Amino acid sequence: MRKFVIGIFVGIALLWLFIWNVVNEIYMSGGYGVDRNYAFVTTGQTMYTRMKDEDYVKGTYRIYPGETVGGDAVYKKVQSDIVVVDFAVEDMFWGAGALRRNDAAGCIISGELSYTLFGSRHTTGSVVTVLEKEYVIRSVIDSEESFMIVQAEQGHGGDWEFADSKIIDGMVLDISDENYRGEYAEEAAVHHGYGSSFYYASDYLDILPDINLPSKWSDFDFWSDASDELEAIHERRLYSDKDVLEIFYHRCGQQLNMYRQRSAISALLLSGWCVMVLVNIRKNSKKSA
Repeated sequence: MRKFVIGIFVGIALLWLFIWNVVNEIYMSGGYGVDRNYAFVTTGQTMYTRMKDEDYVKGTYRIYPGETVGGDAVYKKVQSDIVVVDFAVEDMFWGAGALRRNDAAGCIISGELSYTLFGSRHTTGSVVTVLEKEYVIRSVIDSEESFMIVQAEQGHGGDWEFADSKIIDGMVLDISDENYRGEYAEEAAVHHGYGSSFYYASDYLDILPDINLPSKWSDFDFWSDASDELEAIHERRLYSDKDVLEIFYHRCGQQLNMYRQRSAISALLLSGWCVMVLVNIRKNSKKSA
């Protein structure tokens, strides 16, 4: 009887673990649904000039590493990366709030920066200071990296000003209407003379990257190209020199994979438990017969 009770508790625990991990994976994966519409071209510090027929370019960003950030009503200052953007941040980073293009007084900060400064991740409405300018926190992104997103000033000669021609560290592309993987990234690289260093948010968020399937399964050239592309994606995940935005998606991918692996292990153990239960039931039925 004791073994029976222990077995029941083990089965319940395995079922609970399986459900808990599956629910968390579905919830987290669904939260990044819109992020999958974006690809990031990492240019390094280079000059950018907006061109015609580039409606797929959502915007550009520049990263200022190691800037000193202070918190309102606290006597603590920390070093953090400042990501300056020239586009509305409203459907990215798990939809964690919004930062309108004309919101020069607002910012989005990471959970790590929020906790380091204020001792809490619930700091929406608080004020932070960087380069003697105050910003109101519009939202907090769940991230272990320390960074802050602000809007570029528009034509005021400020520290974060982005003009028509400007130095950037990367571009954000809307790939929702793309015909094939890399179409817009390659086009932008040709237009501006950049290299072909880019990644899709889905490369980190999905189990398999989004690649086009062939019209015929016997299209061996396609499978060769797809194999090379998957290898390049895998190598980038492991070895690339990632900026703070790519690290964010990389961490998210690691957490999603953790839930997926735990779900698979729990399902395997639960299957083994079910087999053991069936075997014991058969044994007991034979004995009673």
